[in-house]
Amino acid sequence: MKLLSTAYFPDVAYFSVLVKEEAVLMEKHEHFVKQTHRNRCAIATAQGPLHLSIPLINEGNKTSIANKKIAYTENWQAKHWRAIESSYNKSAYFEYFEEDLKTILLKKHEFLFELNLELIQHVLHVLRLKREILFTSEYKASSNFVDLRDESTFGKIEFPTYYQVFKDKTGFLPNMSILDLVFNEGLRAKEYLAGLVVS
Repeated sequence: MKLLSTAYFPDVAYFSVLVKEEAVLMEKHEHFVKQTHRNRCAIATAQGPLHLSIPLINEGNKTSIANKKIAYTENWQAKHWRAIESSYNKSAYFEYFEEDLKTILLKKHEFLFELNLELIQHVLHVLRLKREILFTSEYKASSNFVDLRDESTFGKIEFPTYYQVFKDKTGFLPNMSILDLVFNEGLRAKEYLAGLVVS
């Protein structure tokens, strides 16, 4: 079984793990790690990758990831959705998936973990994948499972090109948020993810 951290609109590499595993273990008790995919994602825009980050309430570094609260002092949800819509409204499958994703994103989730989990489960549903997500009961620095909590541990992956809205301007941008693959490829995203080879 693979051990994953939580992630906000996870990248293609992260989702390739979910596609290939019947069940995964998700870390629920680590301390929050800044500047990682736990609260950040990258989408493909006409100017290249755009990083979207969820602002969080600063309660010190000892807060477990499950209890990390989202800050709503700024309207980041509307900002993120505008960026997503601007980047993907001309993609082939945006109109099929936009309403449900927008509804989830615009809810006022109290905790980052809850928002991320609902988004991940929804994308799995969109891809018609039934996967069991289990949760750690305590934090352990080392694990008997394949530990993929650190993004650098995913290994070297070759990302075959697929259609991207701005590919003519930016060239192909690999390993963007799963949104990029789903909006551009629809259900073919499942085959793409299953075919990724990790070395």
